[in-house]
Amino acid sequence: FSIVGRDPLIEVAISLEKAALSDEYFIKRKLYPNVDFYFGTIEVLFNRAMGFPPEFFTVLFAIPRMAGYLAHWHESLDDPDTKIIRPQQ
Repeated sequence: FSIVGRDPLIEVAISLEKAALSDEYFIKRKLYPNVDFYFGTIEVLFNRAMGFPPEFFTVLFAIPRMAGYLAHWHESLDDPDTKIIRPQQ
């Protein structure tokens, strides 16, 4: 941060994370910030640095996930009983 400074968006993200981790509503329901929370923050900063307009966020967020989307679609073609794709863990 010594060269470019610390973006205010980082401060907002850290504050939201702290609020979610300490708020009874989120704790009771076991809701925690996931990878998309952090990735979204990083991607917004990256897009801003690269000069992409904010309207591109959704597209640039989805492009890296296309391999996964297509893999699920391909799996559904192999199973004729699949009506809806549900993640299994």
